[in-house]
Amino acid sequence: MDIQWYPGHMAKSRRQIAEKLKLINIAVIAVDARAPSSTMSPDLLSLLAGKICVVLLNKSDLANETQTKLWTAHYRREFGHALAFSATKDKAGKLLSVIGAAAAPIKKRYADKGMRKTIRVLIAGVPNVGKSAIINRLIGRKSAKEGDKPGVTRGLQWVRLSNDLELLDSPGLLWPKIESQEAAAKIAVIGSLRHEVVDQTALALFLIDMLRTAAPGAIPGRFGVSMDDENHVILHAICQKRGFLQKQGEIDTERGAKTLLDEFKGGLLGRITLETPQSHEE
Repeated sequence: MDIQWYPGHMAKSRRQIAEKLKLINIAVIAVDARAPSSTMSPDLLSLLAGKICVVLLNKSDLANETQTKLWTAHYRREFGHALAFSATKDKAGKLLSVIGAAAAPIKKRYADKGMRKTIRVLIAGVPNVGKSAIINRLIGRKSAKEGDKPGVTRGLQWVRLSNDLELLDSPGLLWPKIESQEAAAKIAVIGSLRHEVVDQTALALFLIDMLRTAAPGAIPGRFGVSMDDENHVILHAICQKRGFLQKQGEIDTERGAKTLLDEFKGGLLGRITLETPQSHEE
């Protein structure tokens, strides 16, 4: 697979964020807890160099709990602030507390001068990691448009949370050329790339291969098939179990691939993390 996706609106959004950076005090970098390293954009890190950053491992309710704890500790060591979070289940106060801790030195500097500081926070990350859902959880209502596919948010939008806290929602940003195709495939598996730019059958075969290590019991537990065969044989077995056959009796591998990918993204295969801090460091 050669996976690349960098539409024009991303390049435009990157320029807009760069223009707003002088206003930004803190950046919340949202990553997907199922693939924290692959969804950490190197281009975004370069853009935010020198800024106070909070790494937010969103969708942690879909990820392996043990691995999420290890990743959170890893990013706390690297950035100083990190939090495992679920924009659909966790309370806003959990994230506000971490933002408050990151902002405390800034507020103190202004308070020492007898001034009150409005903290401006950028919410950024790759597509479909839940940035708009995070914004909506923080403000307690649906202000930012959400969706289960990448590319829903197309422009920057400010949201005032309180008298001293403003949020800037931003479109999902990839980087112009994804060098690691393994990382690109992981990004695609979790739904951060439009499915039109990726061969879904090839992607399902990649996921089967990843699950051999990350969660060897996931496919047998969900579909009742063995993991002892080659990847394409396992995909065919999944199709047969679900009755995905075409009119001529041939196996409908496209439908099987889509089902496997959708059920992984929906958490139906269990709480799975595709990479470890150890593999990232190596």
